[in-house]
Amino acid sequence: MTKASALSQPTVWADYKNTLRPAKEIQREIKIRAVKIGSSHVSAKSVESKDEDHITTKIIHFQRHGQGYHNLLGDVTRAFGKDFHIDDPDPDINPFVKPEIQDSPLTHKGRQEAAAQRKSAAMLNPEVVIVSPLHRAVQTALISFADHRQNGIPFVAHEGCREQLGLLTCNKAMPISQTIADFPQVNFELCTAGEEDSLWNRNPEVREDPISEANRAYEFLTDFLMKRPEKEIAVVCHSAWLFSVCNAVIDCGGDESIESWFGTGEIRSLRISYHKQ
Repeated sequence: MTKASALSQPTVWADYKNTLRPAKEIQREIKIRAVKIGSSHVSAKSVESKDEDHITTKIIHFQRHGQGYHNLLGDVTRAFGKDFHIDDPDPDINPFVKPEIQDSPLTHKGRQEAAAQRKSAAMLNPEVVIVSPLHRAVQTALISFADHRQNGIPFVAHEGCREQLGLLTCNKAMPISQTIADFPQVNFELCTAGEEDSLWNRNPEVREDPISEANRAYEFLTDFLMKRPEKEIAVVCHSAWLFSVCNAVIDCGGDESIESWFGTGEIRSLRISYHKQ
């Protein structure tokens, strides 16, 4: 991706998809396949594969966060006719690297988008809600899956589903102590980046490359989600991470309704099956 454009446009996300080809070609120990399902509940048990190489099947409800202030800043910048390179480190040109936009939270519109998904989310049956520890994802989860929280479903933060690391200040986490204080409803015990966000700061001058992002997503899907006891899980996270998952990590069978860019607040329910290669 060379310019920060509206990636919901098919011609643009198709170009970005080409940058993920090296990550997609990596041979991995476990093959992950996805099929999109409707909003009506389908239990993972009812769709278990009889393939001898099959490991397990889960229903995963992926949600992108609602509009964040970084999204708004990008839209406003483009509305004034100022295009920008997403890898430009100059905050006077690239709104995503402005220090004021660290860990970008939801806008009012973003909160409305999350609330608009509450009715649909209430029809789902996740046994746990996994969230990126970035504030906009946590806020979205707490709004969209509010009924589940009220019914005692646990909310667990995990850094494996964070947005691209490095360079973009909007993706740099706030000090973990502040995040814990702001969202006491969420379990942050698995988050280890600390007060200075050691993950983002590993290479703060360069945006995470496609292979590194895909590897991180694969580890999240196999080392964490696959091994959890729950058969139905919600994951609330981010657009570029989701695009990497659906185009470089999981075999979606060419289904563009899965592989296309997630809209803000959008939920997609997938049957995810894991197979030994």
